[in-house]
Amino acid sequence: MVKKIKMMKRNKINILKKLFVLAFITFITVSCYDDFVENEFDYTAVYFPQVTIDRTFIMGEGMRIGVGVVLGGRLVNTEDVEVTFSLSDTLLGTKTRLPDNYYQFLDSEGNLANNKITIPAGKSQGFVFVKADSINFLSDPMSLGNNYALGFGLDNVVGADSILVDLKTTKITFTYINQLFGNYIQKGQFTKTPLDDPNTPEDESGPTETIVYPGQITDVLELTMVSPTTLEYSGIADLRGADKKLNITVAADNSITIQTATGGIPVVDENGSSYNPQTRELILNYSFDFNGNSYNCSDVLEFRNRIVDGVNQFDI
Repeated sequence: MVKKIKMMKRNKINILKKLFVLAFITFITVSCYDDFVENEFDYTAVYFPQVTIDRTFIMGEGMRIGVGVVLGGRLVNTEDVEVTFSLSDTLLGTKTRLPDNYYQFLDSEGNLANNKITIPAGKSQGFVFVKADSINFLSDPMSLGNNYALGFGLDNVVGADSILVDLKTTKITFTYINQLFGNYIQKGQFTKTPLDDPNTPEDESGPTETIVYPGQITDVLELTMVSPTTLEYSGIADLRGADKKLNITVAADNSITIQTATGGIPVVDENGSSYNPQTRELILNYSFDFNGNSYNCSDVLEFRNRIVDGVNQFDI
């Protein structure tokens, strides 16, 4: 019995020793981690995330683009960091400087930014917004296609140690899209009727076919910009190819007129085409002749997605 009591005491002592060792290791580990976190960075710096960026203004969605500056070297930012910048035409290369009356700089609250970017406390990035003048910018044909650009250079920072030399400048090019731009699932149907052939008896010319589009997720056609209100539709009926296209122009009341695209097969507007901004659905009624057949189409386009500045947007 005495021997058993001694063994129990010895086991308790061993357990206490192990608990002490474990607690000591935990204390050392936490202390070392705190030291690591505290001393991970020797200095802080601000910088542009990319040297060149292609950006897109979206009509009907604010027509503004954020230009971001990043703060590095600080795990938790406890103070506002103020960065001043200037514009430099030497950064533009072959691009044309965006005219001064085509834009203005705004802060996050919509106030004039005066060439200053603030990285707020609690954040690691701050923005200045390029707000396009819709009338001047959109009325210029050069505005489509990233022909215009601005070159930004960081000049001074308050609240951080330095500006990274390799990322102190950025060139941003600009274009635009409207809300119809994107990829659509083609639904609806068309009829296909053989054209009259004087060398073929009428009863042998063939019947009219009614063909329903499969309407699968992969049956996608693209709408791309031609001008602020005109887009090119990359297919007609079930035909695809460089000349199988047409143009659509959207009016203020969301009615649509259809025209022959440059280099495309001649098409006829059959009227009644429209765009529903709530559902992003288009109805296109048109006809054309091709390869001995007459086509009459009633396309229903269901929005699938759009890719803007490399970002795939589908739930919009």
